Amino acid sequence: MLKTLIKSRISALFASMTQGGKSKNKKRVATSLLIVLFVVLIAYFLFAMGAMAYGLCYMANETGDTYAVFTLAVIISSALCLFGSIFATKTQLFESTDNELLLSMPIPPKYIFISRMLVLLLVNYLLEAIVMLPCMLMYGIVIGYEPLGFVCSLAVFLLLPFLTLAISCIIAWIVSEIASRLRNKTFVTVFLFLVFFLGYMYMCGSIGVYAGSEENATLDLSGLKNTALFYWAGDAMANGSLISLLLFVLCASVPSFLVFFILDKRFISIITTKKAKAKIEYKGNTEKAGGVYSSLLKKEIRRFFSSSAYIMNAGLGNVLCLVMAIAISVSSRELLLELSGEYGMLEAFIPFGVSCVCVFMGSMNLVSTPSISLEGKSLWILQSCPISPRDILMAKLSCHMVICTPLSVISAVILCVAFKISIVYSLFVVLAVLGSVAFTGYWGLFLGLKFPKFDWQNENVAVKQGFAVFGSMLGSMLFFMILMGIGVLLTPISIILGLMVLIVPPVIISVIIHSYLVNGGIVAFENLKK
Repeated sequence: MLKTLIKSRISALFASMTQGGKSKNKKRVATSLLIVLFVVLIAYFLFAMGAMAYGLCYMANETGDTYAVFTLAVIISSALCLFGSIFATKTQLFESTDNELLLSMPIPPKYIFISRMLVLLLVNYLLEAIVMLPCMLMYGIVIGYEPLGFVCSLAVFLLLPFLTLAISCIIAWIVSEIASRLRNKTFVTVFLFLVFFLGYMYMCGSIGVYAGSEENATLDLSGLKNTALFYWAGDAMANGSLISLLLFVLCASVPSFLVFFILDKRFISIITTKKAKAKIEYKGNTEKAGGVYSSLLKKEIRRFFSSSAYIMNAGLGNVLCLVMAIAISVSSRELLLELSGEYGMLEAFIPFGVSCVCVFMGSMNLVSTPSISLEGKSLWILQSCPISPRDILMAKLSCHMVICTPLSVISAVILCVAFKISIVYSLFVVLAVLGSVAFTGYWGLFLGLKFPKFDWQNENVAVKQGFAVFGSMLGSMLFFMILMGIGVLLTPISIILGLMVLIVPPVIISVIIHSYLVNGGIVAFENLKK
C-alpha cells in the first residue's frame, strides 16, 4: 500500500509538470519540450556551480581553509532546498485537498503521511544535488579528500535534506496556523514566509567572507567558522573530522526526528481539524462605473493579491530582485568598485552585471502565465460576455506589467546609483529591465493560452503546476542565460553592444507574440474549453 501511494505521488508530481491540455499531441510536445528545458537548465546550473567550486577550491587551498568550500556549499544548498520545498510542504501537509478522499479509504494514515514526506524528501535531494555534487567533484579534483572525508561527505549529503525538510515543516506549520486565524490571510502568509526565509538567508549570509583594508581587500574565509552547524558539516567533509560529523549529525538528526515524530502523531488532527477563521464583516458601498478594459485589469490585479499561492509562486521575483539589489549595493559595492579600479575590464562589466542581476531575477515572475488557467470553471463567463477576447488577453498582460515593472525598475535604479553608473548606461539598464518584464509577460501569456490547465480543484495547482508554468519559468531563465553568455563576449568590445543584447531580442520576441495574441490568440481563446 505504501509503495503504491509513493508511486502515485511521484507520478502525480511528474504529470503536473508535463500536462499541457487534453490533446495527446499537446501533451507529447509539452513533455518533450519540458525535458529539453530541464536538461539544459540543470546542465547549466551544474556547470556554474562546478566553475564556482573550482575557483573557490584553489583559493581555499592557498589559505588552508579547505573546509570553507563545503561550508559554503552546505549553506547554498540548504537555502535552495528551503526555498524550493517550503511551498510544496505547506500544500502537501497542511492544505492538501485529497485528505478526506484518502482517509475514507482503507489506508493507514501513517502511510499517507510517510508517502508525502518521502516525495518532499526526494525534491530536497534533487535540489541539494545541483549544488553539492559539483562541489564534491571539484574538491576531489583540485584538493583531494582525506581518508574519512569522502565517507563524511556522503553522510552529510544524505542527512542535510532531512534537516531542511524539518525546517520547511516548522515554517509551513506556523504560517498555516497563524494565517488561518487572521483576517488578511494572503498578506499574512506572504509576509511570514518572507520573514522566515529572509531571516534564514540573513543568518547564513552574516559570515563576512571579505576583510582587509581599502588598499588591499582579500578573501577571508575564517568567518565561516562562526556558522556552527554549517562549519561542522564543512569540516567533516573536508578534513574527515569525526567530532565535527558527530556534532552535525546530532544537531541535524535530533530536531528532524522530533519534528517528524510530532507531525506523525498529530497528522490526523492537523488535516481534519477545522481551523478558526477570522470573521469578516461585509460592508456595502457603491461601485464606480468604469470601462471594460479597466474593469478587467482591476479584476486581474485583485485576483493576484487575493491569493498567497499566486503571489509567492508567480510574483516572488519582484521581492527577491529588490532584496538582492539592496544586499549587493550594501555589502558588495565598495569591494567591486575597488576591484574595478584595479582591473579596468571589470568596470566595463558593472552596467552589464547590474542588468543581468535584475533581468535574471525578473525571469522568475510568472504573473501572466497562470492567469488563463485560473479562470477554471468560470471561463465560460468571459467567453459568453460581450467582451472582446483581445481586451481580456491584454488585461492579463497589463496586470503582469503593472505588478512587475515598479519593483524591477526600482531595483535597477538602486544598483545604478550604488555603483555610480552613468546616466546613459543607467538608461540602457532600465531598458533591459523593461524588455525582460515585457518578454516574461508575453511569453507566459502565450504558454498559458497554448497549454492551459483547467482540471484543478485547488488554485495552487493552476499556479504551481502544468507545462505553462514550468515552461515559462525555465524557458525565460534559459533564454536570458543565453543572452547573458553572448553579452559577456560582446561587452569587452562595447558596453552598449553588450547591453543591447539584453534589450533587442526580448523586445523583438515580445512584438512577435503580441502580433499573434491580437490575431490568432483571439481565436485560440474563443476555442478554449474547460
